[in-house]
Amino acid sequence: MVTQILIDGKTNVYGIIGNPVSHSFSPNMHSNAFRHVGINSVYLPFPIEQSDLPQVLESFRVLGIQGFNVTIPYKEAIVPFLPEIDPAAKILRSVNTVKRTKNGWKGYSTDGSGFLRALQEKGVNPVSQSVLLIGAGGAARAIALAMVDAGIKELHIQNRTKSRAQELADLILKRNRKIVLKINPKDIKCYDILINCTSIGMDGISCPVSDNLIAASKQVIDIIYNPSLTPLLKKARSRGIDCDNGIGMLLYQGIEAFEIWTGEKAPIEVMEKSLKKSLEFQ
Repeated sequence: MVTQILIDGKTNVYGIIGNPVSHSFSPNMHSNAFRHVGINSVYLPFPIEQSDLPQVLESFRVLGIQGFNVTIPYKEAIVPFLPEIDPAAKILRSVNTVKRTKNGWKGYSTDGSGFLRALQEKGVNPVSQSVLLIGAGGAARAIALAMVDAGIKELHIQNRTKSRAQELADLILKRNRKIVLKINPKDIKCYDILINCTSIGMDGISCPVSDNLIAASKQVIDIIYNPSLTPLLKKARSRGIDCDNGIGMLLYQGIEAFEIWTGEKAPIEVMEKSLKKSLEFQ
């Protein structure tokens, strides 16, 4: 185990692109993982504008960046610029992990499997459960398909743009024609799990759903992890509802990304400890 980072002419660089990225815990998590395994690499945040995506990819290629994560709001926008996409990510039309290969950049999606693993690690079995999904972007699509594949029986999608929700619904129905599916349901019903996949709440002020919907849910998950307690989670907690933020999803999607980039087994305990440390200093 390497106990300190030695940056030299052989140090490889990884990172994360998005807007914003200043809130991300990934740089500390991955840099600690590289150091623990003995890989001479660092991981840095790169805040960018969407109009800069093509130039960023070319700049990363020239500079020798070995891989990077993609966060809000570019998980879908980056897809057309990648010469190769993993089959699962191609179905989702969403990428959160990109690796340099001999043929250029290759995109992957580890959001859905990361979310599902975090859920299962907590002892939650999605089979036959009803789910309300807030959002229809890249992370929402990945999570929705992972939950459908895991055996949920009912999925309701709530999104401000109905056409986006319909696109996701069509994708899901291609996967499972038997699932009970609704878009922007008007009636309040009881859900086993409510999942916020939007950035609403990252400001520490906004909440993506009504109090009635929160009260009607048995479990509430917000994939935002910074702040660790969003307004949605505060309201759920005040009602005694089981709730979680996105730190587990961040850990497990990060584990998969690390292994995609390096071919090495990720040091799970080190990465988890790093995230807990970041939460302490939030």
